[in-house]
Order: sequence, then C-alpha cells, then structure tokens
Amino acid sequence: MLLMQAGGSAGWVGPTVAVSLVVIALAFALIAAAIFFAVRQAVLEMRELSALIRSLRGDLAPALGAIEAVSSEGQRLAGMVSGEAEELVNASRRLRAGLGDRLANLEALYDVVEEEVEETALDLAVTLRRLRTGTGWFVRLRRLLVGRRRR
Repeated sequence: MLLMQAGGSAGWVGPTVAVSLVVIALAFALIAAAIFFAVRQAVLEMRELSALIRSLRGDLAPALGAIEAVSSEGQRLAGMVSGEAEELVNASRRLRAGLGDRLANLEALYDVVEEEVEETALDLAVTLRRLRTGTGWFVRLRRLLVGRRRR
C-alpha cells in the first residue's frame, strides 16, 4: 500500500527534480560567469599596473643612477675631507712641537744674550772707569811734560 501511494505521487517528483537541477546549473553558470568576469577584470587591471610599473622603472632608472653617482661622489669627497682633516691635525701637532722646541731654544738664546750683555756692560763700565782714571793721570803727565799753556 505504501508503494502504491508512493507510486501515485511519484509523477511530480521527476519534473521538480529536473527543474531544481536546471536552477542549480544556472546558478553555477552565473557563478562561473561572475568569476570569469572578475578574473578578466583583474587581469586587465594587472596589465595596466604592469605597464605603469614598467613606465615608472623607465622614469626612475636615470634618477636612481644619478642618485647612485651622487652618493659615490659624496663618499669619495667625504674620504678626501677626512684625509685632509687628518693631515691638518698632524701638521698642527708637528707645528706645535716645532714651536715648543724653538721657544725653548729662543729662551736659552735670550739667557745667553742677557749674560753676554751684562758681562759686556760690566766690562765697559770697568774700562770706562780705567780710562777715566787713566786719562786723569795721562793729562797730569802731559801737563808736567809739556807744561801749562794758557790761551
């Protein structure tokens, strides 16, 4: 009995299943079409981005080359300035050491000159005193020998 009741109502099941399958197939077709158009649009966008990136690379390559050249020139210049600064420091040190030696020598020279001047001044004073006292005797002797003359 149950089979009969199931057999009698079985006439609507076939078309319903067929319609359901068509609806499901159309849904899958719509999904596939939407995916296809989305992928197509993404491919077009990627091509545009690739062209833009190639254009940017072409525009940036000379700028990057110039920046690299300036950077290497800056490094070379910094090395030169560093070397020159080091040479200046070394020259300054040598100059200060030489000046210190020369000042020490100059001080010793001044000490020697001072002693010589003092000795010379003392010798001159002694000689002048001898001349003055000797001249007095010389004048007296001359007066005695020559006689006094009056004018």
